[in-house]
Amino acid sequence: MTGIIDGKAFAAELTARVANVVSSLESSHGLIPGLAVVLVGEDPASEVYFPK
Repeated sequence: MTGIIDGKAFAAELTARVANVVSSLESSHGLIPGLAVVLVGEDPASEVYFPK
């Protein structure tokens, strides 16, 4: 079965769900999630996106 996905609506719903989980983690455990990027090797194509 195929269908058309409304990307903006999906993104808005996902963002709201993630915000609720983050808020819950912060209020109940004092944790604030973060994001890190780890580059392995020296591929110049990858380094373009993450300057040192």
